[in-house]
Amino acid sequence: MRTSRDVFLTIGKGTYTINTPLDTQELDRVKALIDEASGEIIKGARQEDILMLTCLRLAYSLDSVSNKLSKILEKIDASS
Repeated sequence: MRTSRDVFLTIGKGTYTINTPLDTQELDRVKALIDEASGEIIKGARQEDILMLTCLRLAYSLDSVSNKLSKILEKIDASS
């Protein structure tokens, strides 16, 4: 079992302390995804809007990957 630790996570204009069992490499990948999702958001946006838009972009990305994976699995299943 992994030990949890407190880390800092910056999203938009805010920095948040979270407790996580993720190792450094896993956390860096998560941070990179968040940075990518929030990076194009208008600089003048309110923090609440930045958080909401980041959440929506991440959800859309997850949905897109899930749909692509389902189609790949269907092709594999059909060819078996």
